[in-house]
Amino acid sequence: MPALLALLPALALAGSSYPHDVEVPAPEDVGPDVLLEAPGVPLEPPDNPQVGDSWIWWLWVHEPMPPHFEQHVCTVRGLSDRGYVVVRDEEWGVSIEQADVDSILEYWENSSIGPFPEQGIYETDSIAFGEPPDELDDDRRIYLLWFDFGISADGFFFWFDQYPEGTYPQYHSNECEVLYLNTTSQGGPGGHYMNAVMAHELEHMIHWRYDEDELSWVDEGMAELAMWLYGNPDNISGFNGNPDNSLVVWDGTWADYIKTYLWTLYFYERYGGLETVYAVVHEPANSTAGYDEILDEYGYSADFRDVFADWTVANYLDDTTIADGRYGYAGDELPAFSVSGNYSSYPVEEEGGTVSSWAADYYRFYEIQDGGLTLSFDGSDTNWFAVWALHIPAQGQTEVYRMELDSASQSGEITVSGIADPDDEVILVAASASSTGGPGYTFSAWETTGVSGGGSQPGILSVSAEPNPATAWATLHVRWDSGADGAPSVSIYDASGRLARSLETGGDPAAGEAVITWDRNLESGSRAPAGVYYVRVELGDERESKALLLLP
Repeated sequence: MPALLALLPALALAGSSYPHDVEVPAPEDVGPDVLLEAPGVPLEPPDNPQVGDSWIWWLWVHEPMPPHFEQHVCTVRGLSDRGYVVVRDEEWGVSIEQADVDSILEYWENSSIGPFPEQGIYETDSIAFGEPPDELDDDRRIYLLWFDFGISADGFFFWFDQYPEGTYPQYHSNECEVLYLNTTSQGGPGGHYMNAVMAHELEHMIHWRYDEDELSWVDEGMAELAMWLYGNPDNISGFNGNPDNSLVVWDGTWADYIKTYLWTLYFYERYGGLETVYAVVHEPANSTAGYDEILDEYGYSADFRDVFADWTVANYLDDTTIADGRYGYAGDELPAFSVSGNYSSYPVEEEGGTVSSWAADYYRFYEIQDGGLTLSFDGSDTNWFAVWALHIPAQGQTEVYRMELDSASQSGEITVSGIADPDDEVILVAASASSTGGPGYTFSAWETTGVSGGGSQPGILSVSAEPNPATAWATLHVRWDSGADGAPSVSIYDASGRLARSLETGGDPAAGEAVITWDRNLESGSRAPAGVYYVRVELGDERESKALLLLP
């Protein structure tokens, strides 16, 4: 993988299982209000709040249970062009101090630790998703209100703050744009984890403005991408241990955050970057239909189902050197994904399984002795499956094969050849790429005697890029068989798969190597914007790719 992760400090929350967000309470779950008697303290802010101003806020608290609204005095402790840091008075000097406030405002306004280091959270989220709302208080600043929630959750945005108090009698409104943040969360206020949570919660606020009825899995995926854009994405765990977890079902578990993060990062890298992410947030159609609309609008031949099918392979392989880079991630490094079964004795006859809608199962086959493995698959006739065979050799390039299924019976067969080493592995990917239909399927596997070849041996063609990530330019080192007929072609593609630049190797084809400098100029003569690109070299039937990250 490229070295982007060197820019992204590891999240200290490894193994975390609690959610970022406090969910909006159902009316029947709201406990009785607790009012505050504080003579002389205003019930609402002054016209132009300044550091040191205090007034009474409604806070959603969990101690004592049941969850309920309480009134508390909170004070402005920091002020910037686009934000206020407000702290419940009981917290000041205990769980949050002035140095924390200074750090919060620095990263809110001016800088980040991710791919856009000269942009703060407010600016980055605004560019990626849209401008935040300003419904009631005629003040573009966002309130960042810190207090101890009393539960293990990081933050929340409540949409009823966007309506006058009393509009929804079961809830209370502070009548301003406010993000609530937990002083007791991992790393504390001002740390990179909670700064990333601020980016996460701000995306929720923005998404509410443009598409308030969007399904949670889409909104949460965009909020997870906001954390990546800040530079402190969530630690990938949970989902990889149980990938049979429907992408489009949101239950608020840690694994749900990770699956939606990976989906949105993959879409960002492969299908247009910030431009299409912005379009999804603003698209009225929801869930998978919204993604289909954007893919159509931007001229992609793939639909949601196609992208999902590739994504299930990318999650297992995470290898951008295959094909055009579609089977991996440039911006994060994935841990191993769990398999539903391991097989080393053949034949494997009529094994059965089920898979959730928009989810995948993986099966591993190894110690294959006779040069090839044939896999058969038969899924529920009422579903639509995407089935793959991945040949992962002990040495050499991984090969990816899509099984052709009969559209009526959802059944098919494929043979993987060129298995030359007992340590070679074949992975069967069984994905349900539909919202409806039966989840059941069966598969079989048997060795195919005498099958050889298959292109799994190490290729001679190679390409590397330095530096990576790059800023002003990148040097490409290309090597090939000096006895080949001609020199390889070299092309640069953007994250959406569009050709950005063609380059010449120059020199003597018999030399077997070339050094090429790409100065970030595009075919149009304009300069390539920051983002993920793929360097592809091709010579005859051979093809190699390398992911390259360009920084601003």
